[in-house]
Amino acid sequence: MAKIIAHRGYSAKYPENTMLAFKEAAKFPIEGIELDVHLTKDQEVVIIHDESIDRTSTGSGYVKDMTLTELRQYNYYAQFQHTQVSSSSDIQIPLLREFFEWMQPLDIKVNIELKTNIFRYEGLNIKVLELIREFKLEDRVLISSFNHHSVRDFMRLAGDSKIEYGFLTASGQLNPGKYCKEHGVGHYHPAFVTLDPEDIEECHRQGVEINTYTVNEADHIQMMIDAGVDRIITNYVERALELN
Repeated sequence: MAKIIAHRGYSAKYPENTMLAFKEAAKFPIEGIELDVHLTKDQEVVIIHDESIDRTSTGSGYVKDMTLTELRQYNYYAQFQHTQVSSSSDIQIPLLREFFEWMQPLDIKVNIELKTNIFRYEGLNIKVLELIREFKLEDRVLISSFNHHSVRDFMRLAGDSKIEYGFLTASGQLNPGKYCKEHGVGHYHPAFVTLDPEDIEECHRQGVEINTYTVNEADHIQMMIDAGVDRIITNYVERALELN
């Protein structure tokens, strides 16, 4: 049985990476939520997937070039029409602090993806780490990134900690378990279409867990469950739970 992670919250039915999507996902027996973080012009850690707000909001521009106040002029409907989602603070761009305040009393974990593969966001790692420590969530956080330098740097910054780590990849890797283990990373996060049976066997032999993304179609979800992955990261929370 694979554990289920809600990708950007319950993003199949609600605007991605909003408190609305997180709250709706948490109504189901998931293990946790996956989200993405960037740094604003005024050095606030915000939750959004893209480097710009163009795709997911009613505004335009790069997150790094806007203050939190400027970013919150807009609603973050994503692909949903405004008539489908009532206007409220739950569809504003959230702070990671706000997410932690909501998450802390719940029995869920969070996979925080550092979106540093295009902009490095100097200071992002320490700000995220300080928030994790402030809310005492070290044992409920997994840090991942496509930028493996960022994961390594975060590990060095955190030192001896219960925080877990994952390497994200979008292409097939040779001996991914060995690679992760050599760098002290306990989780491999591949795109599910790149995952071969030998990768699963090799990762598990190395003691590395496989959390694959973004698995949405019923036949793909079933295929990953049957293949023996540890976690499925999906937009379709209910569908994945029903099949699991």
